[in-house]
Amino acid sequence: MPDRILAEFPNEDAIVSAIERLRRDGFAKLEAYMPFPSHEVEAALGRRPSRLPWAIFLVGGSAAVGAYLLQWYLVGYLYPLVVGSRPPHFPLAFIIITFEMGILFSGFASFFGPLVLGRLFRLNDEVQNTPGFVSATRDSFWLEIRTSDPAYRDEDTRKLLTEAGATRVEVPEAYP
Repeated sequence: MPDRILAEFPNEDAIVSAIERLRRDGFAKLEAYMPFPSHEVEAALGRRPSRLPWAIFLVGGSAAVGAYLLQWYLVGYLYPLVVGSRPPHFPLAFIIITFEMGILFSGFASFFGPLVLGRLFRLNDEVQNTPGFVSATRDSFWLEIRTSDPAYRDEDTRKLLTEAGATRVEVPEAYP
């Protein structure tokens, strides 16, 4: 038995109505593949807002605080030099490196964060072997239903998808 089935829909309205109908019938393990981002589909799937901005802020802020503390520890505490009657810990001297480290690590977080949060480290997935799935990058909307979903019943689910407007229902081909 396959671990998921995929249904192709011709447009955004069709997939949104299908998702709403499936969610009313108790389906929870749904995933959508679309040629462009759609707030309506995301709302129908019940997705929460992304945690990525908070992750970027935390990583950047932690890097900035860490950079400042490292500079203070090395220059102001371990090896204090009095040059020109200035105090060993002069905060303005540390601002540039603090800012740069915050920006650098925020950039790292904004690059690697979507890879981690979106589980994009998989270079290939069975879904990509589905006949006709290449249309998800051009003009079709695909809906994935996990067979481990408690509401899944093989023939009933296929019938429900075709009634909801699916142009075809496919099973991903397993890897050879």
